[in-house]
Amino acid sequence: MKPVVACLLAAGLATAHAGCSRSAATPAVSSVPAPAPAATYKAGRGLQLSPAATAFVGLQTADVGRRAVIPTDALLRTAKGDFVYVANGGWFLRTPVQVGTAEGVWLPVKDGLYEGDVVVTQGARALWLAEIQAVNGGVACTAGH
Repeated sequence: MKPVVACLLAAGLATAHAGCSRSAATPAVSSVPAPAPAATYKAGRGLQLSPAATAFVGLQTADVGRRAVIPTDALLRTAKGDFVYVANGGWFLRTPVQVGTAEGVWLPVKDGLYEGDVVVTQGARALWLAEIQAVNGGVACTAGH
């Protein structure tokens, strides 16, 4: 046997006998508790974000006034219709709305909101993605799966 091959073989055996043979694919036993989820979903209530997730998304809200207008960034257009997220006690519920023609960066809301509702004005798309993931259990929602 060549000296280089013998050294490599000896080093590999020494490592295996020293207890370093565990693969990176082998999960380590840990007593560290799993972190709290960034988002929690409950049917009928919507999503609740952790403080870290709220900051990460850059979530902002605003009251719906008497004119019932929302910024265009608050509107979520999907294949199932137009929605906004309404805040209620730390939860964000996707709510269907009917909107009129945009007036600059503002959309008049014809139906679906009431004066005093608190609407997500920034971060609606991130909430929608979190809701899709929560409802589908993290599984992609494309056809054929």
